[in-house]
Amino acid sequence: MTASDRPALDFRDLLARLADVVYAVDIEGRFTYVNPAGARVFGRNADDIVGQHFSLVVEPDSLSDTAEHFRRGIEGPDTNPFFETLILRPDGDTRELEIHAGSLYHDGTLIGRQGVGRDITELRRLQEELAEKTSRLAMLEDQQRAAMDAYRRLNLMAGQVASDPARAERALDAVEASLRVEAARCLGLQDDLEIIRLVADGHSNQEISEQVHLSVHTVKDRVSRIVTALRARSRAGVASRAAEAGLLRL
Repeated sequence: MTASDRPALDFRDLLARLADVVYAVDIEGRFTYVNPAGARVFGRNADDIVGQHFSLVVEPDSLSDTAEHFRRGIEGPDTNPFFETLILRPDGDTRELEIHAGSLYHDGTLIGRQGVGRDITELRRLQEELAEKTSRLAMLEDQQRAAMDAYRRLNLMAGQVASDPARAERALDAVEASLRVEAARCLGLQDDLEIIRLVADGHSNQEISEQVHLSVHTVKDRVSRIVTALRARSRAGVASRAAEAGLLRL
């Protein structure tokens, strides 16, 4: 079979079957083409996208960087082929795109840019989950090492203070306090133990402010950080989450 006998590729059909976004824009940044996958990722009909500037689909906070990549691509067609941007859909959902862009020519004249965009939203989510789990595992390992060290010291102290109950109790209190500080350090809350105790006891920001001698605004920020670090969702959940993390004296 000669080359002339081979069936021609139907590029439109091929583009329609791709899972990745394929697009083209003119030198002003207006869409001249978007494949069905692009329309799905953008959350719009292709007819509503073609003719519109790319700012229609780019999340506002990402628009400056995206426009800069476009400008550099127009001024230097062989530069900056890869970049990432955030897409804002009409329903408010956002999607992360990894884009490989290139120049678009007609009869040797630059007429715009074209590119392929891969939706990496789920990949980013999985990467963040993995990073979080790795961080939590490291924290648990730190806590385990601290607990083993405390257990060793406790055994040593038990032999030394067995005949003095008051001294033994003080030693146990010191060990418990040390473990609380270590657990708090792993969460980045080593300076917030007193505030955690007061929140868990039901005190208001104003009451906490008066007891720890910080402004109400500072206390509000610290409490917000505590709620986030403990994944408590609200002040009401701080007590149980802090107890589970070993931050409260039982």
